[in-house]
Order: sequence, then structure tokens, then C-alpha cells
Amino acid sequence: MIAIIGPAGFEHFFREPSEMLADRPPQPEDAVPAPAAEYGGALGRPAWLSDVVAHFGLTPPPAP
Repeated sequence: MIAIIGPAGFEHFFREPSEMLADRPPQPEDAVPAPAAEYGGALGRPAWLSDVVAHFGLTPPPAP
């Protein structure tokens, strides 16, 4: 599998939470969208997701 991550530097978003959670289990206050915004990224469902799901006959992901 190949993953393309943008913008540049957003790969660090994955390192920081993993280091934080290495010593303890996740807590409810561990918010993910805020750190994503620090790197110029956003988490959520893109507007085009439903079109891709319908086009390829996929099972949609569960609602958050």
C-alpha cells in the first residue's frame, strides 16, 4: 500500500500522538483534529466520499 500525505510535514502528526500514547492508553481528552490543524491538515469525511463509496459499491465507514 502507498499513502500520500500532504501537506509536507503532516507526517509528524502521526509521530506526536504515538509518542504521547506509548506510555498510557488513550484518554477521552486526547483530541486528534486540533493537532491535525497545526500541520495544515484536516480530519473528517471529505465531500467526495459518498460518490466514491457509491461508484465502487463499497461499504461506507461508520459515522463518527
